[in-house]
Amino acid sequence: MMVLIDRLNQERHKLSSLGSLLLVFFVFSMAQAIKGPAEMLAQEAMELTTTLIEPLLQPPPKTPPPQVKQPEPKPKMLALPNVPMTPAPIEPAREVTAAAESPRPIPTPTPTPAPSLPTATPVQEAPKMAPQPPISVSLENNYIVSVRATLNANKRYPTGREASLQRPSGKVKLWFVLARNGALQDAGIDESSNSIILDNAALSTLRRTTYAPWPEGSWASQSQHKFTVILDFVPLN
Repeated sequence: MMVLIDRLNQERHKLSSLGSLLLVFFVFSMAQAIKGPAEMLAQEAMELTTTLIEPLLQPPPKTPPPQVKQPEPKPKMLALPNVPMTPAPIEPAREVTAAAESPRPIPTPTPTPAPSLPTATPVQEAPKMAPQPPISVSLENNYIVSVRATLNANKRYPTGREASLQRPSGKVKLWFVLARNGALQDAGIDESSNSIILDNAALSTLRRTTYAPWPEGSWASQSQHKFTVILDFVPLN
């Protein structure tokens, strides 16, 4: 019986010692686990403290000393030799008599009227005459007008069966060349009337007309001249 109790006590001591070892190991493990974060916190605290304290420990920036303005040199005064100053003589004051004569009035000169100048009468300009064209130009224009009037007086509306059936109407623009003596050199149609009957009638009018010679002095450097005319044909009632 005693042996059993002794064994039980030994086993209990073993268990208690094993539990103590486990407890010590657990405490040591916990201490190691807590030590790492604590050291990190301590290191961050030290870095933050160093960051905050460094600006305070640095010496303040040196400011340049204020510039002192040097006084401007005063101009030197030239020393004059000692000359004795003699006071100016004081004239005795003259007594003013009470009965001073009154100033005489100065006569004002009467202005003389300026002589009247005769007014200039405006000069009337002579009316400007319009420049007249040269005599040769007026002669040429008059001749052209007379030729066209002669052609319009000599034109005849075409007759015949086709003209009476179609009864065409229109204008024919003709060109023709006259010599200095009025002879017809050449002729042609510049713009047709779209009717052969009217075009032929206009050409026949040019060929059967007699033209007057050129007036002297007109187209002096030419032996023949080209003219144009428009003949308007209207059917008869």
